Amino acid sequence: MGQDSSTHPMVPVPEAIRMVMEETVRLLWNDQKPNPTTTLSSSSFSWSMLLNSVLAEDVMMKEPGYPDYNASIMDGYAIRVVGRSDGNNNDQDTEFTADQAETAAKQSSWTHRIVNKVYAGDGESTKRLEQGRQDDEQQSSSLPTAVYITTGAMVPDTYNCVVPIEECHVSEDSKHLRIAPSADLKPQTWIRPMGCDIPPGSVVLAKGQTIDPVAIGLILQSGVETVTVKRRTRVGVLSTGNELLLDPSLPKSETKGKIPDVNRPILLSLLSTYGSCCEPVDLGTVRDDNVDAMTKTVLHALENCDVVITTGGVSMGETDIVQHVLVDKCGGTLHFGRMNMKPGKPTTFVTVPVTDGFKKLVFALPGNPVSATVCTQLLVKPCIDLYFQGIPDSQGRIKIAKDETQTMQEIVQETCVHPEIMAKIAHDIVLDKKRYEYHRVQIESMEDGTYQVVSTGVQRSSRLMSLRNAEGLLVLPPAQGDKTKALKGEQYLVLLLNNTLGKSPMRIRDSVHFKKKARQMQVAVVEVLPTGFKQASKLEETCSKIEDALSGSNSGNARVVSRATFEESIDKLYPFIVQSRRDAVDFIVVYCFTSEGQFQYNLSVANTLNKHLTKCATSLALQARQGGASEDPKAALFEVVVGYVPEGDGSMLICLPDTGVQGALSNVRGLLKHGLNLARGKVHNHHHK
Repeated sequence: MGQDSSTHPMVPVPEAIRMVMEETVRLLWNDQKPNPTTTLSSSSFSWSMLLNSVLAEDVMMKEPGYPDYNASIMDGYAIRVVGRSDGNNNDQDTEFTADQAETAAKQSSWTHRIVNKVYAGDGESTKRLEQGRQDDEQQSSSLPTAVYITTGAMVPDTYNCVVPIEECHVSEDSKHLRIAPSADLKPQTWIRPMGCDIPPGSVVLAKGQTIDPVAIGLILQSGVETVTVKRRTRVGVLSTGNELLLDPSLPKSETKGKIPDVNRPILLSLLSTYGSCCEPVDLGTVRDDNVDAMTKTVLHALENCDVVITTGGVSMGETDIVQHVLVDKCGGTLHFGRMNMKPGKPTTFVTVPVTDGFKKLVFALPGNPVSATVCTQLLVKPCIDLYFQGIPDSQGRIKIAKDETQTMQEIVQETCVHPEIMAKIAHDIVLDKKRYEYHRVQIESMEDGTYQVVSTGVQRSSRLMSLRNAEGLLVLPPAQGDKTKALKGEQYLVLLLNNTLGKSPMRIRDSVHFKKKARQMQVAVVEVLPTGFKQASKLEETCSKIEDALSGSNSGNARVVSRATFEESIDKLYPFIVQSRRDAVDFIVVYCFTSEGQFQYNLSVANTLNKHLTKCATSLALQARQGGASEDPKAALFEVVVGYVPEGDGSMLICLPDTGVQGALSNVRGLLKHGLNLARGKVHNHHHK
């Protein structure tokens, strides 16, 4: 089966997100096919389907522009006034002037005869008034014609001005019209010329724009027959576990020990809130006691989805088979199997090859609903945003390197992750002893422009209530020495969940969350006891001293990740040290008791280790011995050993007495890291200009 998840190193969350983005960039970089699109007919698709989609091509305004006719802006009468030069003059209609309006007003005479009515939507047809008025026409044939017109109606070609009803006096029989002298009688008055709103050939909506309600209206006005949009990233959600209650209607006697499958509906709903980038796909549930059935389900999901999320089955139990299925059965590559966070420690990220060498992204999340939801927000959201949008256009900020990997790393630096703020906490919060905690909080905007956060309560990963009304994730470091609480008024980083504050996403390059800090050193501690030794173990208190002594320098902090007590014959000590390391570690601290009568035994321990270590550092050993003696003079009698353990990733080992531990390690902590880099071949040359 796949590697035991307990053997995976715990990856810091920023590093895990970066690894996800790197693999997504690599996938996009290596995929030579154009981004998948969907072309929709404007006459057949539903607007709800188009809403929030992203345009894959520009929407261009068709000829002759919008509107595609001269449109009246007012209810009134269309006439022709002096100034028209479009060749539409004829003998029956004469151009009307302001002087004529003035004269007609003085004489109470008519200025126009009304011949037509044009309503909005009539097109080029008009409603000709009845012509049974020959006597009137003989008397008024010299008058120019006018057309009654409504707002939005097409202005007939022979007219170039609309006079509002308020500026007109109509005869009782509605056959004649007098224009008031106050009317504005310039050409194009109260007329929207053809193409005045949107000129022909102009870009109505640009490629990459998200279609909102206004954009839908513009698409209709543009007159295009089809719209091409980006295909949304298909993200499948699969719940695993025999404990899931699939049929709530069953009697309670048959459902004991079962729990509702809340992960799948939560995550599908959450994905649906991501808008244009994501099409959630319900993959249902699968049992966790049948490897073949789960493999078949996962392979089918990979055929139909771009990204797959599974929940459950990633811890260390007998039925936690998801990693085995993804890696051993599906041929996937495991990128990380644990994260240094609470909640969500067992989170696993795998890329699985499919046809033509293309890979799919799989997030195997813990089964607890809080863990699954938080990790979806932290890892999946930025991944599918990038997958959908493609490699970012960063306006020249990306440096194209000769090495493809370096170029992709530059691209990753430009990708976007969660918006973030700094906020003060409103009350004390106990820090986790080992892991960073992404504590669910509510956010309050203060009058001075700062932010304050309040915990949502008990943060157990099974307690979904901790996500109710949560607006952010407060990033709390693990406890360090005497610092066991985050205190009221202290300021910490908060990652925004639903971005109710309207903050812009952060580029990784600019994110505080991703700012490179001195890496935390991983330490293994081995306590050596002679067979039959009567003195009580000091392992716990010594581990605390070791962490304090190795932390606090520019080399970064240190954390004990593995501890063990050795009580066998000395010839088995070195193999025990190598095998007892739970994780890849940087330093191995071996300590012996300096009780009366232990001198010869301790000397044998030192000699045994010296035989196995490579690159022994005698000068470092001397400095450590001096540091220990400054704390406790008896430490000067101990034969300190410092050297390199080449097995695995390689570790620096130091063997010292139980007395003077802090003094010894504090005296060499910076040099230990330098020695480790030398031994691993990771020393960088610094060139000064």
